[in-house]
Amino acid sequence: MRMKDEATGAKPSPWRHVAFTLMVATIRVVFLIGIRFVYRVRAVHAERVPASGGVLLLPNHVTYADAFFLSAACPRPVRFVMDEAFIASPVIRWFTGIFGTVNIRREQPLEAIREVIKALKKGEVICLFPEGQLTRTGTLCTLQRGFELIASKAGHPLIPVWSDGSWGSIFSYERNRYFKKLPRRNAVGIRIAFGETLAAKGVDARSVRDGIMAASAEAIAQRFARQKFPQRRISINGHQIGMINALQRRQPFHMLKGDPLVDEIPGLTRGFTKLFRAKICIRDHFDPSDGTPWVGSDFLREKILSAPTSSQAFAFYDFGTQALVPFERTACAHYPCLAVDGAVVAMSMPDPPPGIGVDPQYGYRENSWGKLLPGWRVLPSADGSLLVYGPPADAAGLPLPIGSSLDDEGFLVYGPCH
Repeated sequence: MRMKDEATGAKPSPWRHVAFTLMVATIRVVFLIGIRFVYRVRAVHAERVPASGGVLLLPNHVTYADAFFLSAACPRPVRFVMDEAFIASPVIRWFTGIFGTVNIRREQPLEAIREVIKALKKGEVICLFPEGQLTRTGTLCTLQRGFELIASKAGHPLIPVWSDGSWGSIFSYERNRYFKKLPRRNAVGIRIAFGETLAAKGVDARSVRDGIMAASAEAIAQRFARQKFPQRRISINGHQIGMINALQRRQPFHMLKGDPLVDEIPGLTRGFTKLFRAKICIRDHFDPSDGTPWVGSDFLREKILSAPTSSQAFAFYDFGTQALVPFERTACAHYPCLAVDGAVVAMSMPDPPPGIGVDPQYGYRENSWGKLLPGWRVLPSADGSLLVYGPPADAAGLPLPIGSSLDDEGFLVYGPCH
């Protein structure tokens, strides 16, 4: 027997349910078509998503609109895992209803895991953001471990995913704030790359992190597939630099005349500046008076140390051989960076301010060259040394400094990780 409508006492019409379902489906389709058009969302290797059966998507998390971008790219409907704390707003609650989110409570993690496993066993595509928070550096944060238990209990395949190009939207932390900034035309569009499928058995944070970074390399490589070498290498590396919160888009930076670095890293001096309209100012002398960031090698470092002390704060992005040596200079924010064979691999950056209710994020770590840029992945070679692979490198990879390692937060450090 059907339940009666509480207000009228009448039995609900089955046609009413059908009409509501059609309305929701229509709104969803129209909305996603609009997202694809406005943000120029393109899928990379969408064929890796199985045509049926439960699958767990594990993407990076850059913006508040990531769920829409991924839904627009995925060939199957996606349900997103969302904390109930975020659906207090009627508008957000309406959207979660349209997209059928799996609502969980953070204070009840085991119940949340059971809900996700139940949805997977029903054959649904479930998306869980393993970082558990939005990135405020543009790079991949530490992965939370809940997906490991889900994978072991459900037994369904996992697909690492990378969203490329959304850093810079008003929904991201680019320009050091969410929303409160003028929107800019997204000239690069958004690429959603579906990585190689991972078997549930034995999966861990390290293998998922590597899978996500491999997907980032595929997303960026596809974006510049039509360009030819060497311009392709320059554009790709410039794009990588523009996807993190170090040197800012549309903002100038200084380099010193005579510094060999000017010609050694074209991805920065030619690629980044062209793609993101950042002006490079070649100066005859070091002068920090205008507060503009400086980029250089040991050549610039020596000039800074020998210059008169100034109270004007400035940033120094140090690509020199002594970058990891502590830098004593009043008002100088020193950010060690690393370039290998002319390609920028890792950059330090300012620590973003702490967010409310989320884990702290860092842009700088002692004894580190900074965070690995999107599009790179680090793998061991036959002799145990580390190589970095990505679109700016050839198939053999690029050798990282002997003694370096990659920690769980994505920092390229000198010495073993702890």
